[in-house]
Amino acid sequence: MELIEIFCDWPDQVECPKGKVLFNHGEPADYMYVVLDGEVELKVGDEPLAAEITGGIFGEMALVDSRRVADAVIIRPSRLARINREQFRSLIQQDPEIAIHLIAVLANRLRVAVAMSKL
Repeated sequence: MELIEIFCDWPDQVECPKGKVLFNHGEPADYMYVVLDGEVELKVGDEPLAAEITGGIFGEMALVDSRRVADAVIIRPSRLARINREQFRSLIQQDPEIAIHLIAVLANRLRVAVAMSKL
């Protein structure tokens, strides 16, 4: 699934300069993001978890439990589609393939977290 195709004309887009902290671990959350262009690093403290590039998605966990589980820092100037909780639910109802894609993303993040905990 190419999220970029779904969100390229999304009405709520944000432009972020390099170095901007988009959100921090533990903060309440109302949005997830799709990277339309650029690169975003996800980390906890000084430990990098992932880097999301064009077509990547992040912040989705917070739409499930309302709290950020990582920091998000813009590492290349980025254009992001911002999706709120209501839009997220609507998208999943309209297209179950989006839900399957999100489950795969969450499963991968869980694998990374388990691997990091064993270091």
